[in-house]
Amino acid sequence: MPKKKYYYDQKTLRFERKKISVTKVVSYGFGYLSFGVLFFVGLLVLQNYVVETPLEAKLRQENNALQTHKEILNDRLQTASVQLATLQNKDNELYKKIFEIPRSETSASFTGNEEILTASSPVFMGWTERLTSKFVTIAKKAQSSNDFFRLTTSVSKSDWNKLQSTPVLQPVESFDVSQLVSGYGIRINPFHKGKYHHDGVDIAAPRGASVVAAGPGKVLSVKKSDLLAGFGNYVEVDHGYGYVTRYAHMDDISVRVGEKVLKGFKLGTVGSSGGSIAPHVHYEVSISGTNVDPLQYLVQGLNSDAYAKLFIASKKINQSLD
Repeated sequence: MPKKKYYYDQKTLRFERKKISVTKVVSYGFGYLSFGVLFFVGLLVLQNYVVETPLEAKLRQENNALQTHKEILNDRLQTASVQLATLQNKDNELYKKIFEIPRSETSASFTGNEEILTASSPVFMGWTERLTSKFVTIAKKAQSSNDFFRLTTSVSKSDWNKLQSTPVLQPVESFDVSQLVSGYGIRINPFHKGKYHHDGVDIAAPRGASVVAAGPGKVLSVKKSDLLAGFGNYVEVDHGYGYVTRYAHMDDISVRVGEKVLKGFKLGTVGSSGGSIAPHVHYEVSISGTNVDPLQYLVQGLNSDAYAKLFIASKKINQSLD
């Protein structure tokens, strides 16, 4: 059994049994707890700042290497970014020369700073490999773009003349994508309601609106008819290189056979002659005598969003106007 402790009380002049003080117990307990916490924190600090594990040593070496070569890697990425931007500018300039409108940008340009860590950023295993892979991808893309331009954009005088003669303008003045009401392909005939192959596109426009040449060329034929069937009044333009365009269901015709026209030149006015149920232009494009989808040539003045809407409208299997 534990020994009992006594003390001499000068007031009572007797030995009194020593009692346990709650305050002292709490004080001693708090002191021991504080010492334990401080001791544990000290061990953690000692372990983190003095003791270095093999993994920490490897990461520290890698971080030092990255700091040493960071500027070199950044310079290489910036060089690749400049090369890509130069190629993009050349691509846009060529597009503008061919189609006479700026190309709309649909994606953000590369800045050259993606995934570059600062000296204070945490470094993980394999970061160097990922950065190297990123640069290799950019370099390959730049090389691929460079090869593409080198092999495909060499335009001779004959090629340039062909590009200039290609009918790329919409056949009505002040064209809007909402005016295309029926596209090329299988459509519903407005008279007998059966399906048939529509060899062109129908562009709705007010009666009397100007019908214009889609490209430079020479008037190949002018036909006028009072029959309520067929193409009615129409004009065909030979643009050379096998391209021929047809503008049907016109009202007035203001050109004659053999007349040379420039792109955008007025051929006549919109009407509803022949087999037509509403004022519009039935527009066809043929190459070497074979009709093709005019949609791929209706590009001048349209950005990518407008052309996408035009494409969707042209693919609806609806009723044509002729």
